[in-house]
Amino acid sequence: MIDVRLILVILAMACTMGCKDLLTDYKLDTDPDYLKSITLLDYIAQGRDTTLTLYAKAIAYADLADVVSEGSQTRVVPTNSAIRTILLSAGVSRIEDLSPNVVRGLLSYLTFAGAYRSIDLGEEETIERETRSGEPMYLTRHVTSADKYRLAVNDFAELATPPIEVIRQDYVFSDGVAHVVDFFPSFQKAVTPTDSVPEDVDYSEAVKDTIWISEDAHAYAGGKNNNYDTQVNQLVSRSGQYRYTFFKFKVDPIDFAQDLTSATLNFSVEAINGSNFIPFCGIYETTDNNWEASTLNWNNMPGFGAEVATKELGMGWNEVNITGYMQNILQEGKAEISLGLQLLNGANVTSSSVRITNSEASRGAYRQFISLMGPMPTEMQLNSLSAVTVTNNGSATLTKGHVSMSGTSEKYVYTDNNILFALIELPANGTITKYGLPLGKYAQFTQEQLANGAIKYVHHGGGADTFGLKALDYIGGVYPELLHVPVIVQ
Repeated sequence: MIDVRLILVILAMACTMGCKDLLTDYKLDTDPDYLKSITLLDYIAQGRDTTLTLYAKAIAYADLADVVSEGSQTRVVPTNSAIRTILLSAGVSRIEDLSPNVVRGLLSYLTFAGAYRSIDLGEEETIERETRSGEPMYLTRHVTSADKYRLAVNDFAELATPPIEVIRQDYVFSDGVAHVVDFFPSFQKAVTPTDSVPEDVDYSEAVKDTIWISEDAHAYAGGKNNNYDTQVNQLVSRSGQYRYTFFKFKVDPIDFAQDLTSATLNFSVEAINGSNFIPFCGIYETTDNNWEASTLNWNNMPGFGAEVATKELGMGWNEVNITGYMQNILQEGKAEISLGLQLLNGANVTSSSVRITNSEASRGAYRQFISLMGPMPTEMQLNSLSAVTVTNNGSATLTKGHVSMSGTSEKYVYTDNNILFALIELPANGTITKYGLPLGKYAQFTQEQLANGAIKYVHHGGGADTFGLKALDYIGGVYPELLHVPVIVQ
């Protein structure tokens, strides 16, 4: 008689030595005993999964080794690629370039009590658990025709981020369970989008400029050597069918670079395919600008660098706020920018794709462009401005009691979602974070995000501090004074 358990153990051991596919046979226990005798960090240290080395490095840097190894816990483990993306979004290349306290806050969200495998959840069941950071994480078991035990992180309608698919799951160690993801999870509540600018706004007092596309193309994983310059641009995130779109713009200096208040990337979507599919797109600065539309293909396309923005796409013209990014570009005097677009969802939606009209279509009627605008007067008034109090090496959540604006108008709506703040002066002894992610100079957040607890000051050590915010409204108005927020360290 064939020893089924022995075969399963051999298969499982082979998988842990390099298998990157999800385990699919959940009717039998396929976990090798040696995994149950070591910790997650021991497993990584042994070199059994080299895609997780930055996670272990970040855990050590943030002094969280004891916390993640306490036992009977579930750990969501980001790959090296996911961590590098977070670093690039923060404008750094190394974990050590961030404060240990900031890294600790990010990683604390990835662990919660209780060891939960996919087989511990019912069909299409979602569990909510409080993480080490105090914020909830959601774990969902999905059932598909190909896999009845596919896990997803934060697949929850009240969140602003798309679900994150688990790429390797159900690793059972002596200190609990681990699930591997290729995107870094963060807790982001859904907020009311900033209203569209009314059509009758008088912009005669505002200076404006337009940057037109110089090149656009897309690359296809299924045709690695093929060039698709003359075809419609596409976005696809399904396995083996990946398509990415690239835009390039030449940037000339503008007179109002110091006072830029609005920059939007504009492109037209001509088709969205997939049953009930709502595409969520990530826009990234590419790692280099050395590509040409006439020769771009999958093999020579540029890499994806820092995240510029994310946007839920709809049919027709789409406007993406890239103000903070363009402020940095103009201040640095860059002559050219290159952006890469990819879908962050749709991997499990049959035939999901997005078609973006290329610049040559209809004699250039749908050319992509970046619109720039300088400041206008605003009807906003300052409501509150008071000091933030933080413990040494601790963090404090900003509230509307620390800083807030309001406004009354017969024509415009000054609700929290329509009031924005730009980080103009960075703190010297701390970091401002949004959903745990470090904010760089010119980064923006809305007053509604502030009211929902998304914005924190993380202290690095040292004495009192301050940071400066510029208040803007949704039609391009700017409050005339810079708001200096003091920080008191206890």
